[in-house]
Amino acid sequence: MIRKQLLVWMLMLTVAGTGCQNNDIASVSAEEERPSKLNTGRTAEEVSVNAYVDTSTYISSGFSFLNPAQVNKNRQAIGGNSYTEVYGFNIPEENRVRGIRWNTDDETTSIWRPQGIAGFTRNGVRYLLVSWYAKDDAEFKGSRITLIDISPGSATYLTYRHILLVQPNIPTGTTTYTQYGTYAPLKVHAGGIAYFKGKIYLSSTNLGVRIFDLDKIIEVSTGDTTSDKCGKDASGNLYAFNYRYILPQTGYQQINNASPFSTIQVNEEGTQLWTGQYYAGSADASIVPKVFGFPVDASGMMQNSGIVTVAPKNSLFADNHAHGIQGVFRKGNRTWLSCTGSPSNSYGSNARLARYTDGADDTVRYRWPYGAESLYYEATYGYLWSLTEYEPNAGAQNGSQVNRCIFAVDFSKYE
Repeated sequence: MIRKQLLVWMLMLTVAGTGCQNNDIASVSAEEERPSKLNTGRTAEEVSVNAYVDTSTYISSGFSFLNPAQVNKNRQAIGGNSYTEVYGFNIPEENRVRGIRWNTDDETTSIWRPQGIAGFTRNGVRYLLVSWYAKDDAEFKGSRITLIDISPGSATYLTYRHILLVQPNIPTGTTTYTQYGTYAPLKVHAGGIAYFKGKIYLSSTNLGVRIFDLDKIIEVSTGDTTSDKCGKDASGNLYAFNYRYILPQTGYQQINNASPFSTIQVNEEGTQLWTGQYYAGSADASIVPKVFGFPVDASGMMQNSGIVTVAPKNSLFADNHAHGIQGVFRKGNRTWLSCTGSPSNSYGSNARLARYTDGADDTVRYRWPYGAESLYYEATYGYLWSLTEYEPNAGAQNGSQVNRCIFAVDFSKYE
């Protein structure tokens, strides 16, 4: 979950970079992204989105690219019903349709934490994508995505691979690891991801949206064995810590007066990208969190017209607004919200799935697992996917128990 405040001077750097082209990368890529109450007055101003900034020149030569089918998936997830055993899983049995648990290392690691979820189908194979951010001793590694095969008939069913996210801004004076040129870790919270026409859209807390091309995955020959180097050295060798694959940022769109961006998802109609603001219901109780819909054109670029703003109500919180927004999904005039941190528990969890109809006085609320994060709707199957984030001894309530899993519910039960 997004928790820490961003320093004032970092916000100034982000704002100052608006309108630049490649020079803008220095300010937007290096930010230590966390939401701040310093942003809150900005949502009263007109929300707008800047034109797409292409950042792909750093990979325009000297690289070979792979697509998802060519990625060697080296880890095995767990299927069956074991996902219901994690701490705070409270979905009624009749609403459950799918569930996945990570392998033991990923289920319990304290240096990476999952946040966003999306998915797509290619050549008959269904995939999930999960975004993570690095923390504590691994914070310098930035963020990553995980590619998971979820097709029961596939030869690689429930296998997955972590892929490091990178960008062109090269930090100086690194002490934790050796940084070479060309590309570097992308140090963002990775709070949400969306998939649209071959591209990944990553919510970037105080910038807007970072964009990646899933057909531009790069294999790193030194991966799996070298843990303290990143970038391309003078001899042309590629490094990405102990990651075999990297996915480079190809561009971004800055969104004005709508941060902090905690999540992102494509609406059911495939015409908008929806973002949500995370503000806690305790420290940020006086703030009105909003969700925003940005029209996208056929190529997936967000448009600076027809932007929709919704301020969902939620009577669980003192000011009757939807605090703790971790995930959003939009269909028609309704928004589904994954909200955490409510002042009341429901079957062992303080999270809720809240359904809000535009103009209503309150949400309709359902049980939702402890530590729940983003939302993704798999339209072909009518599944609403989500995931939980906590390793043992991490959440306020889970103690030594594992909380992490991926799950899907029958969306028709929540409409």
